[in-house]
Amino acid sequence: MKKKLIAGLFLAMSTSASAEIVNTQLGLINEITSWAEAEYIPSVDGDTLIKLTTGIAECPSGVYIQNSEYADRLLSMAMAAYVSSQTVRFQIWNDAEKFWKGSKDNFCKVRSVRLTKV
Repeated sequence: MKKKLIAGLFLAMSTSASAEIVNTQLGLINEITSWAEAEYIPSVDGDTLIKLTTGIAECPSGVYIQNSEYADRLLSMAMAAYVSSQTVRFQIWNDAEKFWKGSKDNFCKVRSVRLTKV
């Protein structure tokens, strides 16, 4: 019993350790969609979906900003990039546990936004 518990703990630690923080490729935002209240999936209330080519295999079509106390800062930078057609790079978690719950497609959770002039 004790050996199974220890083996389970090591497995859980190695699984969670596989989550990485990575950067998307530099690109332009194609679409931004925000939700106030989601009737069917309450966990997406206040989230913002951002569509762009990421260059990340786990979430190739875009990223999302989770509703939080920092969401307005991240969203304002993303909106500035979108409105001005400025290139942007997102730092994201490519961890399945953090994929957006509002879609069958994978969208990775944003950790930071970087605007870059080329």
